[in-house]
Amino acid sequence: MSESGESAGRAQFRWSVEQRLTFAARRLYWDGAINREDLVRRFGVSQNQATADLAHLREAYPEGFAYDTVAKRYRARAGFQPAEADASSLLTELRLVAEGYLPVGDSVLSAPPPLALASVPERAVEEAVLRGLLSAIAERESVAARYVSFQRPGVSRRVLSPHALVFDGFRWHVRAHDAGDDRFKDFVIARLSDLRRTGKAARAAEADLAWQRQATLVIVPHPGLDAHQRQVIARDYGMERGKLRVVVREAVLFYVRRRFGLTEGHEQRPAQEQHIVLERVIEGT
Repeated sequence: MSESGESAGRAQFRWSVEQRLTFAARRLYWDGAINREDLVRRFGVSQNQATADLAHLREAYPEGFAYDTVAKRYRARAGFQPAEADASSLLTELRLVAEGYLPVGDSVLSAPPPLALASVPERAVEEAVLRGLLSAIAERESVAARYVSFQRPGVSRRVLSPHALVFDGFRWHVRAHDAGDDRFKDFVIARLSDLRRTGKAARAAEADLAWQRQATLVIVPHPGLDAHQRQVIARDYGMERGKLRVVVREAVLFYVRRRFGLTEGHEQRPAQEQHIVLERVIEGT
């Protein structure tokens, strides 16, 4: 093997070991225990490799866990807090399990709890359309497609220069320059069909100022709540000094406000229903 091939092999090996150690640290933290078979089943490694992996983890956290000779498992000690264990990543994983995208056997938890999602119907997106959009974005090209607009009856033909995808929490959009009115806008991907490449993009992403600029939403508890309720809401949203600052692209500001329930007139709703209000929006941040 050449020197460059050996370097590539070592890099790949280090990455695979790192993946297993991350999994082991997370399982130890969230499940409280792990054994060699957990690594063998999850990654298909040998017993000897699994033993070596756990030895590496022991070196990283010498006081973090101990071997239970009766249960033949490593058990986390009180105070074990690996950097790899964060709540957000676990909840994201559980959502993937609930949606069927991640097999239960691949979860960090050996036995995930019962899961339920308040899901919404998936929007039908044509594979050929999505593939064409991804390719056009990567190659900086424009496309022509049929589009069904909510505002206009019938089907129109649009020439678009796409540069990004946007998920508003319910639907996927493509952010693109529309040659028809010379503006950057969002188009619901499910409403596009008969997509064809037409050449180089008319406008680049750098010209989309709303995409390039950022805005900061300053969110606070509803002033109609009492002191205790405001403290609860501040904790729910991870507010600092009673305020939550959310930085987003100006292009998705509307979607973010809608997800938070901060659309026009929201501050007039009863405090018991509208727990948070928008104090201000700082644009150009």
